[in-house]
Amino acid sequence: MGSVPLAVGAFSKLFLRYGCRNVRVEGLPAFLQHLESDRGVLTLANHVSVVDEPFMWGSLPLRNFLNPKTLRWTLGASDMMFNGKLDSWFFTKGQVIETFRGKGIYQKAIDVATKKLEEGNWVHIFPEGRIKQEDLHNLRRFKWGISRMLMECERLPLIVPVWIKGFEQVMDEPRVWPNFAPRLNKDVTILFGDPINSAVEPHLAKYHKRFPEGWRPADHERSVEIDLEEEPRELARMRSEMAEVMRRELMRLGERVEEAEKRPPGPLAGW
Repeated sequence: MGSVPLAVGAFSKLFLRYGCRNVRVEGLPAFLQHLESDRGVLTLANHVSVVDEPFMWGSLPLRNFLNPKTLRWTLGASDMMFNGKLDSWFFTKGQVIETFRGKGIYQKAIDVATKKLEEGNWVHIFPEGRIKQEDLHNLRRFKWGISRMLMECERLPLIVPVWIKGFEQVMDEPRVWPNFAPRLNKDVTILFGDPINSAVEPHLAKYHKRFPEGWRPADHERSVEIDLEEEPRELARMRSEMAEVMRRELMRLGERVEEAEKRPPGPLAGW
């Protein structure tokens, strides 16, 4: 494994350990077992700040950053992360898949992420698509790319919700100067939930029964508008319903934060 993930992982661990006041992490042992299996893992989380990635993964043991199998792949906006050779090199080494805003769910990035899941890798996404720091427990409608990934996976990955709280205080929006620096001595909570496959599988069964060969546009290099015009309305409805199920499951995990914060924080995972 390259030096980029290791350096970023070490920095994230240092920040959680020494830059935060209290850090609560629950559900991590079971999650680490999921990563050790030969099955793909798809994590989905609420998105509350620009430092959710990578700081939330400072909760993992450092050894996870040494193995591509136990290091997440994620989607990253081309206009923010792939602006030049250095940026492109850095984020590619960090297992970020270049994604283009406005190109829709049939773009190559979704194909790549789906393939990673089929190969038994870990893919993480923020399905809301952008940061939300107000009304934290009421999530935005999920983008449909997450549904397409699951519909097209030949082997369904484990679908694990992760709820984060506190990073919206670490990097609040808007921030006063120095606006590039994380705020110290904040409380952070990270909850790894149980897999939610049982809630999603009935919707996948309906999809596979109705579209046994799957469906995609004849030429998905065209505009999003043309793709969606060709798409059966029934498919759009199925994707929307599946995304809503996952949204509700993630919010249900978020309801456990208040209870978790009543318990004293335990030790962070070691190096």
